[in-house]
Amino acid sequence: MTLRELHERIAASSPAHWRVLPVGPGWPGEQLAGGPATAEDADGPDDPALGRLGHPHRAVLRSDVDLVLTWGLRESGRDYFEPWLGNLGRMTEVRADRIVLDVLWGGSLVDRLLGLGFEGFLLPFPRSRQPRVKGLPDRFFARDEAEPWRLVHELTFPEGPTFERVVHRSGLRVE
Repeated sequence: MTLRELHERIAASSPAHWRVLPVGPGWPGEQLAGGPATAEDADGPDDPALGRLGHPHRAVLRSDVDLVLTWGLRESGRDYFEPWLGNLGRMTEVRADRIVLDVLWGGSLVDRLLGLGFEGFLLPFPRSRQPRVKGLPDRFFARDEAEPWRLVHELTFPEGPTFERVVHRSGLRVE
């Protein structure tokens, strides 16, 4: 199995092909009350709460349990802001967390995709043709990353707005 084949398998699937696992005791995404939200927030590398940080969501492909997606772990405690976020609502209300989507195969981490978590929807992290210049209209969502984020958006918010609608509202394109 190649990484490309895994991504093609994810892109060809729908939420019905996946089993979202419920949160339970000892779940890695279960945060201790008052504990750090990200590794940056910890009291150092020996903070016992670090072991409790993890992804709050996990799904397994029903037809092949070797393929697992986990998502929602905050990659950074830093605020993310770019002008295009204003397309999604009033800037005082739009808050984006930098989160990661991990692709696991046979229990091993084989890919990590950076994305943005909002209240009510998920998006892939935007790319730029000119990475040193922020906010220009050259921002876009990479197609190979958009498909996994579309799937986890639909798994996380089945009653929410469609992924296509959120992408359209953002003003960015999937390329």
